[in-house]
Amino acid sequence: MAHDIHSSYIQQEIERRANSWYLFLNEIFGIAGFGLALGAIGTDSPQFYASIILIFLFLIYVPEAYRRRIFIKTLREERHPALGLLSTFRAGSVYLFGLLFLLLVMLGALDKTTTWASIWAKIP
Repeated sequence: MAHDIHSSYIQQEIERRANSWYLFLNEIFGIAGFGLALGAIGTDSPQFYASIILIFLFLIYVPEAYRRRIFIKTLREERHPALGLLSTFRAGSVYLFGLLFLLLVMLGALDKTTTWASIWAKIP
């Protein structure tokens, strides 16, 4: 009985910390990255400013990742479902979208002249 309670507590703590990690990623790279990338698109040099934004976001990311490195490494080594591919897409969808959007601006795929028609025209 005590073992079940202890095991349940550990699982809840893992889920809580994993959710906290995804919340951090969603806030930094998802929301902030997307918003700042939209701002960069409106400038004359969106690639330059998107690069600066990415560096800035990594400066925020690195200390937090360093603080949580043992927890994340342990979950990855154990192949815990909280850091699996499906969980990352589900819990980190805002993070993935914001980072992808910022990278597309940084690589020059999106700028002031980009429209839906220009995007669809590039797709074979």
